Amino acid sequence: MALARNSFLSLAPTVAGVVVSIVTIPLYISLAGAERYGALLIAWVLLGYFGQADFGLGRAITQRLSATREAAPAHQAEIVWSALFGASLIAGAGAVLVYLSSNLFFGSFFEADAGLQAEALASTWLFALCVPVIMYTGVSAGALVGVERFGVVSIGTTLGNILSQILPLVVAVSHSVELSWLLGASLCGRMIGLIPILASMWAVFLRGHRVNPSLAQLRPLFSFGAWIMLTAMVSPLMTMSDRVVIGAVIGTAAVVAYSVPFQIAQRTVMFPLAMVQALFPRFASQSPEQAAALGKDAVIIVGQWYGLVVIGLICLAEPLLRLWLGDELDPRSILVGRIILVGCWANAIASVPYAHIHARGNSRFTALAHLVELPIYFAMLYGFGSLFGLAGVALAYSLRTSIDCVVMLVKARFNAADLLRKLMAPAALIAVALAVSPYAADWVSGLAAASILAGILLPVCWMQMPGEARRALAVRFNQ
Repeated sequence: MALARNSFLSLAPTVAGVVVSIVTIPLYISLAGAERYGALLIAWVLLGYFGQADFGLGRAITQRLSATREAAPAHQAEIVWSALFGASLIAGAGAVLVYLSSNLFFGSFFEADAGLQAEALASTWLFALCVPVIMYTGVSAGALVGVERFGVVSIGTTLGNILSQILPLVVAVSHSVELSWLLGASLCGRMIGLIPILASMWAVFLRGHRVNPSLAQLRPLFSFGAWIMLTAMVSPLMTMSDRVVIGAVIGTAAVVAYSVPFQIAQRTVMFPLAMVQALFPRFASQSPEQAAALGKDAVIIVGQWYGLVVIGLICLAEPLLRLWLGDELDPRSILVGRIILVGCWANAIASVPYAHIHARGNSRFTALAHLVELPIYFAMLYGFGSLFGLAGVALAYSLRTSIDCVVMLVKARFNAADLLRKLMAPAALIAVALAVSPYAADWVSGLAAASILAGILLPVCWMQMPGEARRALAVRFNQ
């Protein structure tokens, strides 16, 4: 059950961050004001963006160390030193770039009163300091994940996620609500979370080995990471393009009606993604045959068991959204949420072959595939959005993720035809859920529909579950 434990550890930081944000957002707005909190959110967006787009070195070192797990400790130390050296170079250049761009943004494009604008401009050096913190976090955490040290990574990341939101509140209450103080406190939270990760990386890889970065090791890391970086640049464009098209084609008021169900649906994908994160080092360290077999099993588990979640949420979309938003609910959000959930299901399945392709050393294919998909997706968004409104935009998203899923399954050589046959049951029942969901407007009818469809799918999930996973669950339930 090590995989289940590692999946839980990968999930914990995200869950902790979501829970803390739910509690702290009203407090921030009350203490600092909506405008100042908005400026702080921009800072966190930058932190989050550079956390995902760490120039690919985090994923690159995970793949490299997983693939060379049996290598001598001195060789692994050389890889880590090389990655740290590369991260230092990039962090220096990135800090300068962030400093200049944030000065340009807050000086020319940031709409706020003169006092807050001055605070933001005075804080740009703190924006720059975020870059090395994010870079070193990505590389050190990536190194530890490469040898499946998920525990300390989870502790450090969870600590950083919590403290980066809690410490600014403490500063706001006890000292000042000026943006520089809030941002500095948030940065301190990230740095505290980095300490256990750095310490563990030193103990596992570097203690007792001289500092010896190598160009021979740095070159493949940069080569692999460059394609990851391209993907990281394209992905935000894909993520934001639907809202841009909605604003242009339908109107800005419709953006909220789309974004609310989209964000909720996207949150549910974090559960299968946590399992995929735990699988990545195994995909890289195992033989091609073993990695492919593990990937096929993971596709079945994600597709069928996450399918149960999607079916339940589709059937209960209307009562859940009405409970959360009450009279503020835009009726269009209900259908949008249901369609988006289908795309999330396909995206969760695609994450397995996507990780497998990366783990086997091919980051080029996924980057080029997403680059090709981008203009096609824009055209789909515009066409379907013009024809069918918000539901058309949601349909374009779900079609893109479904096509992407098939492409990734074929490229990973997972015997896509066989897997698609095994996924027909959840796919068919998701389609039925979409068909009956307009009649599930309340809790009773929604729960009834979800229970009936889940009752049909559960036996299929159990029968088609990979043997090892089924035996492990049987042992656990019989204890």
